[in-house]
Amino acid sequence: MKRLTLIALLTAATLTTASADSMFPMGDMMTEMTDAMKEMKTEMTDAAKDMKNSAKDSADDMKDTAKEVKDDAQDATTDIKDNVKKVEKPSVTTSEDISTK
Repeated sequence: MKRLTLIALLTAATLTTASADSMFPMGDMMTEMTDAMKEMKTEMTDAAKDMKNSAKDSADDMKDTAKEVKDDAQDATTDIKDNVKKVEKPSVTTSEDISTK
């Protein structure tokens, strides 16, 4: 009986050791998962920073474009005013102007 019990214990120990060797260590798996989560966090942080910078650049571009449009509109208005003043002052003399001279 002792012999049978001893053989059963040795067999159980051998099977347990063999199956434990074929399994991967849980510590390695947890380390890899932690590293993957850190990498994902870094990538998300970088993406958020890129989006923030892109939005700032777009806002700056819109401000510059608005300023250019404003300046162009002011120039056009000045040109129109000058043209209206030229039309108001006749450059051709009329017959009345000639007769009074």
